[in-house]
Amino acid sequence: MDDYITHKQRAEVLLSGLTAGDAVSGAERRNVIAQAQAHAALAQAEAQWATAEAIRALATLPTSSAV
Repeated sequence: MDDYITHKQRAEVLLSGLTAGDAVSGAERRNVIAQAQAHAALAQAEAQWATAEAIRALATLPTSSAV
């Protein structure tokens, strides 16, 4: 989950740089947005992987039967 947080924070930092009023060219802005989108996608993939791992772990637990 650390990777998720790292990528999420990196995306937020990149985007906050754009909103901080820095004068950037259109190409620079598109590059920053593309980088932020990549980090956001990596964060989402990391979260999906963690969810899948949790589901697999739950599937290996013994089931209890109600009597």
